[in-house]
Amino acid sequence: MFLFVGFLTQTTGMKYTSASNSAFITGTNIVLLPFAQILLIKTRPKFENILGIIIVVIGLYFLTNIDSDKINTGDLLTVFCAVSFAFYIVLLDKFSAKVDTNALIYGQFLTTTALALIAALFIEEPLFGRIEFVLNYILVISLIFNALFNTFLGLFLSTRYQKFTTPVRAGLIYNMEQIFAVIFAYIILSEIMTTVQIIGAAIMIFGVIVSEFYYLLKAKFS
Repeated sequence: MFLFVGFLTQTTGMKYTSASNSAFITGTNIVLLPFAQILLIKTRPKFENILGIIIVVIGLYFLTNIDSDKINTGDLLTVFCAVSFAFYIVLLDKFSAKVDTNALIYGQFLTTTALALIAALFIEEPLFGRIEFVLNYILVISLIFNALFNTFLGLFLSTRYQKFTTPVRAGLIYNMEQIFAVIFAYIILSEIMTTVQIIGAAIMIFGVIVSEFYYLLKAKFS
C-alpha cells in the first residue's frame, strides 16, 4: 500500500511541480526514516547515520536546485510520496527477514499493479470521458524499459538485499538515485551539469561515506 501511494503521489505531483522540486522533496524521505524506524521497529538510528542524513540532504538541495519560492499542489502531493516511501523502506526491512523473498517481491508487484489499474480508472477518466490510445515504438520502448528496469528489477534488488542492512543506510543508498539521474541526463539527454550540481553530488557522496565510515574517519583524523 505504501509503495503504491508513493508511486501515485509522486507521478501525480509531477504534473503540478518541477522535476527539481519533485526530486528534492522525494529525497527528503531520508529525513523521515529515523522517525519511521523508531515508530515501526522500535530501533534508534546511530549518530553517524543521522549525521550522514543531514549532509546528504544539504547536498540534495544543491544537486536539485529547487525553486523554494513556489509551493504548489504538486509539492504537497510529493510530501505524501516522501512519507510513504519512508514507511515503505522501514516496513520492507521488517517483513523481508520474515517472509519468503520471492513471495514478497511478487506480492508487492501484483498489489501495486492492481491498485494502479483501479486508480487509473478514475485519474485518467476512462469511465467518464473518451480515451484515445496511440501505440508507437517510443511508447513501447518506454513501457518495457520502465517496467523491467525501473520497476521490477529495482523492486527485486531492494526486496532481496535490503534485509542485510538498516533502513537508514538503505535510504542513504537510494538517495544516490538523484546523482545517477543527473549523470544519465548528461550522458543521454546532453543536459549540462552545473558547478552547483557537481558540488551537491560530491556533498551527497561525502554524506554516505560519513554514515558508513564515521568511526574510521574519526580515528584517522583525531
